[in-house]
Amino acid sequence: MNTLKKKRPKKKIIKKRWMRAKRLLEKKKKQQRVRGFVLIILSILFLVSGFYTRYYEMTNLSSSDGNIIVQSYFVTDEVNKNLNNLQNGSNVEDTKKKLMELSSLLASYGSSTPSNSLSKKGQQTLNRYYVQIRDYGTNLYSLTALQLNNQETISKYLDDMTRINQSQKKLFKEFSINEAALKQKK
Repeated sequence: MNTLKKKRPKKKIIKKRWMRAKRLLEKKKKQQRVRGFVLIILSILFLVSGFYTRYYEMTNLSSSDGNIIVQSYFVTDEVNKNLNNLQNGSNVEDTKKKLMELSSLLASYGSSTPSNSLSKKGQQTLNRYYVQIRDYGTNLYSLTALQLNNQETISKYLDDMTRINQSQKKLFKEFSINEAALKQKK
């Protein structure tokens, strides 16, 4: 390498060797520059994809959380229908059995914990919703037939159901869940 930095030799044979060595050295330098550039581009791509993956996980629901929200949406709708039927004077015993099944489902959905991959805000929002449906489910499950005959009790539970529905709408908005598609599945 030091010999290449010197002046060009005068003799023809030495000059050819010197030129060949110089070309090889320039070729190697060019290859190293290309490899370095490709490695820098690849490392930038991996870094960006890693950040995007983390962002996606923080802003989107896991499949288990999504399933719980969708299932609880249908269960709360069914509970709402049954409570409205009770208010309109349907059979208390039959409706009580249905409500016990549905409220146990709500309580079991509410007992799960949000995914750790979500952001802190997303975890708090989802955890609040889970606690809300768990408490509602356990309270609804403990109702007696006498309490279900009381219109005031039913209206309080319907008011609580509207609060749960408002929480669902906030969740749908925050996690970009298509409520219209869920309504079509009903």
